[in-house]
Amino acid sequence: MTQTIDLLGELVEMMGGRYRPAEELKSRSSQLAVGAALASLAFAALWGLAAGAGEAALALANLYKVPMVVLLSSLVAAPAGLLALKLWAPGYSAREMLLGFTVSTFGGTLVLAVISPLLALYYHTSAWAGPMLGTGSVALSLLVGIAIFVRYALSKVPEGVSRTGTFCAAVVFAVMQVAVMAQLAALAAPILTDSALFTGGIDQITAD
Repeated sequence: MTQTIDLLGELVEMMGGRYRPAEELKSRSSQLAVGAALASLAFAALWGLAAGAGEAALALANLYKVPMVVLLSSLVAAPAGLLALKLWAPGYSAREMLLGFTVSTFGGTLVLAVISPLLALYYHTSAWAGPMLGTGSVALSLLVGIAIFVRYALSKVPEGVSRTGTFCAAVVFAVMQVAVMAQLAALAAPILTDSALFTGGIDQITAD
């Protein structure tokens, strides 16, 4: 339990911009990445439970649907992002970039987890505020996750490696994940009670 708390504490510190030197992180990067991924799935499940608070069946289904959307979108985004990294920023560590990606996903889903109690409360007490808070929390988590990832990626640029190329690779990661997430959320719909967010995937988003 103590090790888990320490791991989560270190991830929160990394999320906030406090990074260890690369030499210290190298021996623990795999542990941090796995811990961040597992915590992200748990946070996503918590938000999914709250998002379906108005209907018991939906809440239970969201326990696996929302983590599935997060996991699969991350798995699909990673290869494209790593390819872009090798093309535009050769010399940048793929391990370092993947660690930053998992930390940013951890940060984004942590935002969802923090908002979850309020989301559940509003779904039980307000017909319009619940769905609004649900869509707003998704948008906020994406913005926070992308900001964390870009900051992490740029803070770890080695000497001689293009910062512009690194930024572009980070953008590929983010765009791919959001694009895949939108379509997976549409396939898994409904996730949010009384909300059309992502129910039609990219077609719905562009139509709005």
